[in-house]
Amino acid sequence: MILDNRSMIKKIDKSGMLNLLEKFAVQCMDADSIKISPVVAQEYDCIVWAGMGGSAIAGDILKQVVERNCSIPMFVHRNYGLPKFVSNKSLVLAISYSGDTEETLDACTEAVKRKATVWTLSSGGKLEKFAKNNKIPHAKIPAGQPPRCSLGYLFFPAANLFFMLGYIKKIVVEKIAEIADACVKKYGVDAVDNNLAKEFARKIHNKNAVIYSGDFLLPVAIRWKTQFAENSKHMVSVNVFPEMNHNEIMAWNFPIQYVENSIVLFLYDRNDHQRTKLRMELTADILKKKSILVEKLESDESEPVQRMFSLLLLGDWVSFYSALLNGVDPTEIKEISLLKKELTSTNQ
Repeated sequence: MILDNRSMIKKIDKSGMLNLLEKFAVQCMDADSIKISPVVAQEYDCIVWAGMGGSAIAGDILKQVVERNCSIPMFVHRNYGLPKFVSNKSLVLAISYSGDTEETLDACTEAVKRKATVWTLSSGGKLEKFAKNNKIPHAKIPAGQPPRCSLGYLFFPAANLFFMLGYIKKIVVEKIAEIADACVKKYGVDAVDNNLAKEFARKIHNKNAVIYSGDFLLPVAIRWKTQFAENSKHMVSVNVFPEMNHNEIMAWNFPIQYVENSIVLFLYDRNDHQRTKLRMELTADILKKKSILVEKLESDESEPVQRMFSLLLLGDWVSFYSALLNGVDPTEIKEISLLKKELTSTNQ
């Protein structure tokens, strides 16, 4: 079977994503040691994280941590410009792995116009130059790998900034690294027996996959979706409880072919509202009665952010194996590259 054979995997995984997955713990430790320039600690009216793709997911995770530790509202902005409420009293983080993400650059430019406090992070590119020219604190991270494989670099420097500002408690990077190493042992190529990641990849293969969660694990559900999109080239949909119960539950009737060929994954967290947990259980039962394949996942890690990373990394491994089953290079992003080329040509 290809999922157990490194030589066969290498023929499909031509750009070496497996190596990046296996070394994620090292990335986290490296990211935590990156020196950052802090911003002035003051009474900000809001925090805005401007980023796209993998850069935005890091913000989604930190938003959940901030909301549980800080009274200042935080928003993740995936767009050009900035919301009207952003002002000279706001803190804006412009995050772009490449430093050339045009939406993030546009948001950063707008933040400077409004005299907001700005902090930037990238591996270089236009964002680094913009920060230097405008005397904006900038954290530089290593370049040379796909943004979606750089979550540690996108997450820990910003987490350390928030800790310095007193918004969150210190996130123990060693714990996240331990989880990453444990995932390699449990879900890696050499784990042939009882490998949950390989098992889920096989179950999801050629099926309509849907992921449901409560609000806390929504960033994890979105990460699963985006990893399947880029790595596996496989469509996955996501929704959140309790909202799902007020509309989407009725959609599990048609098209019949879609319903019959679906798998639904429920992501649970111990801190979900009790009524949310009940809703998820009842919904799972309803779907099972329609002969829909239902799977439930929950992390037993002690700390909330550790539980997020535990389930998130499982999704990374599942999407990698799904790419292999689909016979596609998990790193290749032909359509994204084509779109960027076309967008660039319109600016000339």
